[in-house]
Amino acid sequence: MPTFITVRFLRFSGFWAKRNAFALMGKSLVSSWQAPGLLFAKHLGSGAGNGFSIWPDFSTYAWIGVWERSADADEFFEKDARWIELSKESTSIAGWDGEAIRAHGTWNGLNPFVISDDATWEGRVAVITRASIRWSQAWRFWWNVPSSSKHMENRAGLLFAKGVGEFPLTEQATCSLWESAAHIDAFAYKSKEHSPMIKKTRQFNWYKEEMFVRMKVLRTL
Repeated sequence: MPTFITVRFLRFSGFWAKRNAFALMGKSLVSSWQAPGLLFAKHLGSGAGNGFSIWPDFSTYAWIGVWERSADADEFFEKDARWIELSKESTSIAGWDGEAIRAHGTWNGLNPFVISDDATWEGRVAVITRASIRWSQAWRFWWNVPSSSKHMENRAGLLFAKGVGEFPLTEQATCSLWESAAHIDAFAYKSKEHSPMIKKTRQFNWYKEEMFVRMKVLRTL
């Protein structure tokens, strides 16, 4: 049975709401999220602009959960006190739910994604990429990011994209939502702007750990 994935983006406005949201994200670094059926959870900050920046965006946070069942997720978002504390001051919550159709690599040594066997999915798809960047390569990585990420804007089929992370500079992830798998493939493998980034990743061995997840989107918020 495939695991159920929830991705949420919360936006905050006003000094105190942003301050509290930042403090709650910090809490998650020392006190992991716990809930019935929750297999894996990450509470992430984001970068300025489209998120691909060394400068933080204190108004936007991401929350990613992997569940045994969709019912566990529904129960959590409705009743969990910690989630309610985080979300009650947000001005908006957006995101999507889905099941992984492809996943490889690890995140902090784990891969909690059980793959769906639905190879015929033709609807919307989403992607999570995550990398732990080697300190020795961080300067080279961030030197190359702006030229690659700016070309994601107005990309055919792209509905949403945001760079997020656990720690500045070295723990980075990207969440993106697309109209179809064909649009993702066109960007990832045929784009003249993105293809060189993939080649440099292998050439310079930027990452000490990485993960890629593609999911079929069952619902958007």
